[in-house]
Amino acid sequence: MAKDDVLLPFWGDVELLKQAVESVLAQTEQDWRLIVADDCYPSDEPAAYFKKLGDKRITYTRHKENLGVTENFNFLTYKASAPHCILLGCDDKLLPHYLERAIQKIGDADIYQPGVEVVNERGITYLPIGDRAKRLLQPKKAGIYQGEKLAASLCHGNWLYFPSILWKTSTIQKYGFNQEYGVTQDVYLELSIIIDKGSLYFDNNLSFQYRRFSKSVSSVEKSSGKRFNEEARIYDHFNKMFISMGWKKAARASRVRLTSRAHKLIS
Repeated sequence: MAKDDVLLPFWGDVELLKQAVESVLAQTEQDWRLIVADDCYPSDEPAAYFKKLGDKRITYTRHKENLGVTENFNFLTYKASAPHCILLGCDDKLLPHYLERAIQKIGDADIYQPGVEVVNERGITYLPIGDRAKRLLQPKKAGIYQGEKLAASLCHGNWLYFPSILWKTSTIQKYGFNQEYGVTQDVYLELSIIIDKGSLYFDNNLSFQYRRFSKSVSSVEKSSGKRFNEEARIYDHFNKMFISMGWKKAARASRVRLTSRAHKLIS
């Protein structure tokens, strides 16, 4: 059994997919398995690429029909068998020491959040306003975070970078992804784990490169209001749960959700 499973859902730019795969191949920790799920991309180029690689650690599957983002996430999640896994974005990159560092630091935590560098379409480092807000909201020190304090912090503004997270496999398989949400599955999953006594290790050591496009899917969804509507439903759901648990600060944060409302106004 490998130490880590890198789960890679694909539908997008083939050249960026290759860069993501090459970042896995370049890891200092080589005891991994890469599982790729091609969500019926209309080209045989990805299949030809993986066949040419010929790496026995890599499994490539192309769905016969498009499953959609959430279902493809669940497909991959339940393919994982290593103790830990990451759902790597098909246009993002692991820096060479990502897996080695993540394995060292995650310990008994359910979630590992590394330091993240944001790049644009051309691979140039930049920091849009949303990512500046994430930096301000993130913890100041590396270490374990959990409970109401963590829940309240994420409700003020979700400072996690979902494609960069290393998960305890048994935890992510326990919860899976809620198909009611098309673009905010990560928020629902993260808060579900936290209220169930899950923990997160925050690391400020840079080991992940996150690509943010100016015209990304998330940007389009923001303009249509879908993302904000989903967030409102999620925070309302958890607000009731926080109240029942006596988590007053988290309940207040989920009710106010200041950062989410601010983003809606400027989008």
